[in-house]
Amino acid sequence: MKKITSLLTLILIIGCSTTQSNIKTDSIETFNLSNYNEFNIKINNNNVSAEVNPIVLERFKENLKTAIEERGLVYNKESNIVFDINFTTKETVESDPFNYYYSRYYYDYYRYRDDIYNVTQNILRVNLRNLNDDKTLWTVVTIWRNGSNRSISYDDASNTLVDEIMISFL
Repeated sequence: MKKITSLLTLILIIGCSTTQSNIKTDSIETFNLSNYNEFNIKINNNNVSAEVNPIVLERFKENLKTAIEERGLVYNKESNIVFDINFTTKETVESDPFNYYYSRYYYDYYRYRDDIYNVTQNILRVNLRNLNDDKTLWTVVTIWRNGSNRSISYDDASNTLVDEIMISFL
């Protein structure tokens, strides 16, 4: 029994440690968030489509603001360090063959087996810019489909995304 418990514990630990994050970050080599004292956050409303809920973006902005303030930075609207929140949607057309034994270009006796559908992908990018130098210091991007549990419209997913962003500063 002890061996089975040890094996299940090991499998659980390995499974949890290999969970992939849904975000991709990049920064310049000399960037360190602890070198700064204040920040500002702006939502780029120029390219936000009408299907994007502005309340969700404002909630994400407040979650990010709270997390950054917990790191010791002070929110200041006149700061030269700005987190730019960019949100957009992208429609893609995907094809899913109904049956793997038939090619989607050949006719079978029942019907053509090709399902074509649109998929909406939501893309959220947060850039940290130094306005004095006009440089991007750090960036993060995440992508999810409509209806996904990773959508920032869910409070848990929004908080998880903010936590993953803050971990990237370590």
